Amino acid sequence: MPFNHNKLLGELLSGVLIIFWFLMSYLLSYETISGFIAPFIESMQIASFLIFLPHGIRVISVYFLGYKAVLPLFISHLLLYQFFEKMPPYETHIPLALVGALSPLIAFELLRVCDLKSYYRPNPPDAMPNTVGPLLLAGILAAIFNGLVTLAILMLSDNPVANLNFLLGYFIGDLLGFAVILGLIVTIRNLRDSLKSN
Repeated sequence: MPFNHNKLLGELLSGVLIIFWFLMSYLLSYETISGFIAPFIESMQIASFLIFLPHGIRVISVYFLGYKAVLPLFISHLLLYQFFEKMPPYETHIPLALVGALSPLIAFELLRVCDLKSYYRPNPPDAMPNTVGPLLLAGILAAIFNGLVTLAILMLSDNPVANLNFLLGYFIGDLLGFAVILGLIVTIRNLRDSLKSN
């Protein structure tokens, strides 16, 4: 089988874009959204997760690229821990990065095992088009898995913020962040379709 340079370049570009948008979405979540919310909430640790846009980037990346999105997402998490403040303890970085990168893949694979067409299909048959339902369900499952395993890792490292309030904030933040990213993509797609029809 001949080596395909264009495919490799496409995958590298996809990986770079995932890393870029993941870090930018975190910057937007932490610096902008949390800045508006923090005065109303006592704990900045909880406030920073209330609309966690990177979860949307995680789920959408795996939806379109499958397992190929895992490595860029893993790298994104590790870079995140280096570039921003108020991060978890150093010894938890690799386990947390693995959980963050793998949680959407596990969610999509669970749906696939249940015979749901969870991943994006470039040319789906008219009888079974790509729908938002499986994507939405995968986002919810990934948020649950990510929140529970993250809490367990932080509790094992004796992190003082690892409690049920933290889990709730994490879960809500992941869901709201995913909803914002998904809403943005659906809106852009609908605008594109309406422009094409005109």
